[in-house]
Amino acid sequence: MTDDPNSKDNWRHDSAMKLHLDCKYESGGSAGSSLDAWSLGRLDMLDGRFMHMSLAPLADRDDSWLYLKLVTNGAMHIEQGRQARRIGPGEIVLVESSQAYRQSFGEQTDMIALRFPSHALKERGLRHALRGLITPDMSAADTRAIGELVMSIAAQRGETSAAFRYRQGDQLLELIDLLIEDPAALTRARSSDATLFRARRFIAQNLRNPELTVPLIAAAVYVSEAHLSRLFRAEGQSVMRYVWQSRLALAADMLRRGRRGERGGCSDGGRVQIGDIAYRCGFSTPAHFSRAFRERYGISPREALAANGCEAAIWFGAARTHAA
Repeated sequence: MTDDPNSKDNWRHDSAMKLHLDCKYESGGSAGSSLDAWSLGRLDMLDGRFMHMSLAPLADRDDSWLYLKLVTNGAMHIEQGRQARRIGPGEIVLVESSQAYRQSFGEQTDMIALRFPSHALKERGLRHALRGLITPDMSAADTRAIGELVMSIAAQRGETSAAFRYRQGDQLLELIDLLIEDPAALTRARSSDATLFRARRFIAQNLRNPELTVPLIAAAVYVSEAHLSRLFRAEGQSVMRYVWQSRLALAADMLRRGRRGERGGCSDGGRVQIGDIAYRCGFSTPAHFSRAFRERYGISPREALAANGCEAAIWFGAARTHAA
């Protein structure tokens, strides 16, 4: 980026339209700032260099994103509510966009970020509403390993295959669990809530297994099948209904990404493969997937991809509602 007004206007426009961020320039030149982005399935990876600017979520956005931000050079100052942190080289911060925050770069700063919708964690039974900024302990071996993995994937620049990147995204989502999970909260929770938490988490991590059954889930969380079924019925649905709804919500998200042509979607030569999505979401056959999808959303997977304009907006809006 150069210091001419047109370049700055373009940066502001791209920040708003692509990242839903409001960009403000500070004193000092911003030349040399840059940003690359690519998809890792349900995650977006951003690799940028920022100088003399600040970024904040747009106030009129009603979507909720979670960010993992890893500074590799320089420093970022981030504020949210009454919290303020300086994130230096090799340090990580997690922040939720539904709560106003601002990040500032007073010097040349290189940063890698992961962006993902909060419902991607909710579907996994993970905590998805952060209580302010989270700055993991970088002296912990697990945290350092996650940071090194993020940097390693960023170094690939999105040049690996779409299927490979999708698997990388799933792996990162599960590892992020180690950074945002609150063990103390689980200890304080009632045993039934903790059991439901563990069951939903196990289901989310095993949606692709076509043999995912009530006995398997109950054994994984160390309760009887009858007790597990009672817990889910108290929430208004059976265990397997929850499983199928979770699978369909995952499929809806994959179709949405495929229709937009995002890198990292399940595609081959630019064409979304319905059968591939079916198997990735744990359906035994594409025909079974299509029937269940139509029953859930009132439209077949292929019709959803072929929809245009308002039809697509209505359908994908409904899909997000069901997935939330």
